[in-house]
Amino acid sequence: MVAIAAYLVAGVLMAVSTTLGTIALVAAVVYSIFYILFADGFAGGQSYGKRAVHTAVIDATTGKPCTFGQSFIRNLLLTLLGPIDWIFIFGSKRQRLGDKAANTIVVKTPAETHT
Repeated sequence: MVAIAAYLVAGVLMAVSTTLGTIALVAAVVYSIFYILFADGFAGGQSYGKRAVHTAVIDATTGKPCTFGQSFIRNLLLTLLGPIDWIFIFGSKRQRLGDKAANTIVVKTPAETHT
């Protein structure tokens, strides 16, 4: 959803000005590629979506949050292999192929309490 929002903005700008819309479209493509590949390397190993559903990507060995390099590996394989990558989630460690390659796992995080 985060990546798609950039395309919606570009579409609106395209209606206002073709030149401005084209620039926004190029920016949306660059932004969405960056976000899809590197978002799990954000603070705490959480993309915006993972933060919303209280999950995080961590290093399977150290337990530290996913790095940008690990995020790139795990999400590049998902991008290249699509549904084939997900088949591996049914294994004993419940890791996609991208997680195995990046040595990461997805874990639940505690929901923040609001007072």
